Amino acid sequence: MAMPKEPRAAMIQMMYLVLTAMLALNITKEVLNAFGTINDSIERSNTSITDKNADVYTFLEEGTKDKDRGAKFLPWHQKALELKKETDDILSYLQMWKDSVIAFAGGYEEKDGVRVIKSIDNIDASPTLFIKEKNGDKIKERLEQYKEKMLALVNPDEKDFYAKNFPVNIVDLPKTEENPHGDWTFGTFNNIPVIAAVSMFSKFQNDVKNAESNMLNYFSTKVDAGSWKFDMLEPIAVINQGYALEGQELEATVLLAAYNSTVNPTITSSAGAVNVQNGVGKIKFKASGVGERTVSGNISVSKDGELKTYPYNFKYTVGTAGASLQLDAMNVMYIGVDNPVTISASGYNIQDVKLEVPASEGVTATRGNGGAYTVKVTKPGEFNYTISATRGSAGGKIAGGKIRVKRIPDPKVTLMGKVEGAFPANQIKVQKGLSAKLDDFVFVLPFTVVSFEMYIIPRGADVQQFKNKGAIFEPNVVQALQKVKAGDQVIFSNIKVQCPDNTVRPGNPLTFTII
Repeated sequence: MAMPKEPRAAMIQMMYLVLTAMLALNITKEVLNAFGTINDSIERSNTSITDKNADVYTFLEEGTKDKDRGAKFLPWHQKALELKKETDDILSYLQMWKDSVIAFAGGYEEKDGVRVIKSIDNIDASPTLFIKEKNGDKIKERLEQYKEKMLALVNPDEKDFYAKNFPVNIVDLPKTEENPHGDWTFGTFNNIPVIAAVSMFSKFQNDVKNAESNMLNYFSTKVDAGSWKFDMLEPIAVINQGYALEGQELEATVLLAAYNSTVNPTITSSAGAVNVQNGVGKIKFKASGVGERTVSGNISVSKDGELKTYPYNFKYTVGTAGASLQLDAMNVMYIGVDNPVTISASGYNIQDVKLEVPASEGVTATRGNGGAYTVKVTKPGEFNYTISATRGSAGGKIAGGKIRVKRIPDPKVTLMGKVEGAFPANQIKVQKGLSAKLDDFVFVLPFTVVSFEMYIIPRGADVQQFKNKGAIFEPNVVQALQKVKAGDQVIFSNIKVQCPDNTVRPGNPLTFTII
């Protein structure tokens, strides 16, 4: 653009150019923030798909234990195990590259107490890692290999159909002046900011998880030709609480396990009318009279033209005495530790009051002095507890409720107390291994690193991968660390940690730039 010679016009023209540049900067910032929002949305979707897929894996595994139909489940469960291995491997591989591009651009920083990517607008990291160093071609090849392995699990006569609809689908891009050959790597990673590259890898992971979900659905439909049938009905009656004060309103849910939501059975109750919707009955009634009460009734449903009736009953207790349960260390109980509990009940000798927990749900309670108990739990969720007492020849339940059960939080894995950032070469060369601990928790607990993978990314050279069992560095890892130099990236990924509750959990990745 030619600049006017007249000074005032030149000044106005210059102000116009500056304003245009400022607007461009604002748009760029908005676009970068939009990429961050998109990435967060994709990662939430990935978590949801993971939970859904875990349920199908469990369904296929449990099916192999069925006495009558286990043989039908077995081949599809074996395919599911192969699917899970391949899927976990490629997700770990993609996560490694996501961590790498962030590390290349400077890692993370704290802003207003939130851990964020330090340089989301860096446009050098992606072209260098994926185009110049040709790692983009390796990623493309790995995704294509995953697709072929997955389609090999499909029946040959259905392979073409699933290939057309497979979520992981790599195709060359349209040819342009900037990309005359339509190269996938160039079109995907050239001149894109770090946050866009991160979103791209989250999208790849989402494609893989959706592919995993499609394959699991395919395996499930192949069991019994897609027919998930049941041949037994079990009546279930659940009340919202087992103890109530006189005059308090109670609600109970009554249903048939393995029920059909399109069929409303006929349900009767000694407590009054039952409201039945979508195959589920609800009873609302007021507690009356002190002591244990029983509600009974029948569930009737037509099957193959024949009316079948199933009786049910449940009990609840109405009382006036007060009682309480105090969690001494926390408001929930944790798996793998001794949970201290103290109970009390007004109007009773504490020696006559006891805590009852469901042993069938893996809960045990060992009594100490007075009302003190040590409770151990084995699975997450919640369980019902009961406080009962005796007075003379009479006795029974005086209180009850639910306690939530959680797993111990995930520990934090560190190397010399660090999880990311710059790491002096002379210091990393003398490290002995990784450590895992849980900060700011009510219990002091032991955690053990059982395995990890280490990736060294020398500038301008191929990625080096090492596998290590245990927390202590094995000789090959020690030797590799002795050779690192300034500018190299060292990433610890796919870390597995043994927790006090006997679970093995994934640990947080560590990303370092050697200085």
